[in-house]
Amino acid sequence: MGTDKKGSHIKGTKKQLPGGWVTGAFRFAIFPTDEQKQRLEMAFGCERKIYNEYVAGLYEHLEAVSFSGGFLTYKVPNYTTITERFDYLDRSNDSFVYNDAKIRFQAAIKKYNETYGKRPLQYKKSVRQKMKDGYAPSLQDVKGLPKFHSKKQGRFSYTTNQTNGNIRIESRDGVTFLRIPKFPEGIPVRLHRELPADGLIKKATIKREGDRYIVAISVDYPFEKLQLVEKVATSKITALDYSQSDLYMDSEGQKAEYPRFHRLIEKRQRRQNKSLARKKERAPKDKDGNPIDSKNYQKALKNYQKTMAKAVNQRNDFLHKKSNQITNDYDAIVVEDLDLTNLAQCLRLGKKLHDNGFGLFRNMLKYKAERKGKHYIVADRFFPSSKLCSACGTKKENLRLSERTYACAHCQAMIDRDHNAALNLKNYGIRTLSDLGFLAAPVSS
Repeated sequence: MGTDKKGSHIKGTKKQLPGGWVTGAFRFAIFPTDEQKQRLEMAFGCERKIYNEYVAGLYEHLEAVSFSGGFLTYKVPNYTTITERFDYLDRSNDSFVYNDAKIRFQAAIKKYNETYGKRPLQYKKSVRQKMKDGYAPSLQDVKGLPKFHSKKQGRFSYTTNQTNGNIRIESRDGVTFLRIPKFPEGIPVRLHRELPADGLIKKATIKREGDRYIVAISVDYPFEKLQLVEKVATSKITALDYSQSDLYMDSEGQKAEYPRFHRLIEKRQRRQNKSLARKKERAPKDKDGNPIDSKNYQKALKNYQKTMAKAVNQRNDFLHKKSNQITNDYDAIVVEDLDLTNLAQCLRLGKKLHDNGFGLFRNMLKYKAERKGKHYIVADRFFPSSKLCSACGTKKENLRLSERTYACAHCQAMIDRDHNAALNLKNYGIRTLSDLGFLAAPVSS
């Protein structure tokens, strides 16, 4: 936090949370009226329009400078330069709607610079296949660049920040309302749990998931983290090895038995996609040749979005319950530092990876373990957990992905491949805790 000589905060510098405070998001269902829904949908569309105009401006700049890879150096203009060009982007919307689009665009550029800034220009794998047949790629085919947000599958959300108490929860006549800018009358909200009494609301993100409207309220509040466990018994250590089909297998040989929620809706998703395509093809066209969305198309689109949102909610619910159970039962959790971005590029593995959400699962384990005073250990990315024999420690250099049973040529051990890797990860965690002085001495019989 930037402070002057008197210790006062300097405006424009990032504030740090005081000791013992954390930032948490609280999600609640909101029930806007039909008139409020129209205003929210207009806000979502305006945010998407601003973002897409930023992306279009970036592409024009990159074409002008003949971009051939490296860091993006682009001065992001103020959103007012875009709102002046379109009459419908007026002040009837919260100004934070437009500012949120700018913040998201800046975050996309930052992510590209961090991930691809030091690499040569890369194209998507599907595009590289087309290039063999003479296809000329464009900037939209470059891997990692900010992409246009789709009206069909885009983000139906915007974020508004707290300013002079303009975001608050009120109760009138036994009904709870959410007060946000441009909605002074309040939107009915189902407050299934109370916000922290001493918390400070920082911002609110309103989103639509299918036909449901959700608000995620970001709150800074005092939270007393449990003291880190000082002595960890080996029986209280678990290791999780990533599994494509079951999410993970632990060091006890137990599988997560992930239901693969996206696979359950694949047939329904395919059927709804075909229905949308037919309606779009048969729809009347305007003077520019663009299809005019009918009420049936909008209804089918909402059903499609509702189907996808259900799979996301089921996945998040499953991951929260599993991560909560693990951090309650064990004092130390060991996971492997997989490069999920590269793993997702494989056509055989990427679909399952996106379905089970292992990266999100690791994040849940991390913050829950920190709050509960448990140890969260990440094994080195180059630690050969799959190639080592958990019984004798011999390393098997040539291990194919298709070999699901680990057979050690030295000690003749036969064990499931994922279980063997989980045992090696547990041994890695035991050594790490021992080096740090957190491992409890074994109990002598």
